[in-house]
Amino acid sequence: MFAPKKPISLICAPHFWASACVLAALFAVQSTASFAQQPTIGNATNTKNRVSSIGGTTTRQISKGTDVHSNEVVRTGNASSADLKFLDESTIKIGPITEIRLDKFVYDPSRSAGSFVIEATRGALRFVTGKQDQNSYQIKTPFGTLGIRG
Repeated sequence: MFAPKKPISLICAPHFWASACVLAALFAVQSTASFAQQPTIGNATNTKNRVSSIGGTTTRQISKGTDVHSNEVVRTGNASSADLKFLDESTIKIGPITEIRLDKFVYDPSRSAGSFVIEATRGALRFVTGKQDQNSYQIKTPFGTLGIRG
């Protein structure tokens, strides 16, 4: 009277796995593309030991020549350091066990207006301004904001 039905898992299994693989590939591409969405604002000119960058949910290792982007967090480990150079020729030397966020970077070489904001949450750094107006630079810390004057 009733014809036996084939189990759904046997009918859908090939399609299910193909769909799952496509979705997994899309998520992988999306996570690696999160760094590409932000424009490059500079690069690492030197690194020592463990230096990493966190952009969104993606973490990557930084070595000499690696590009850095706005809204990234750069973190150094024990006995580690990094030297970063930006498009306006400003530089940051980051010491061991340091964490900074490259909060905002706006630079147009043909205009004098711009902005460079760094949030230093822990550790030590040395910052040297570049070609932008001195009032364009800010370094935020947990204790206050440093600006360049004079």
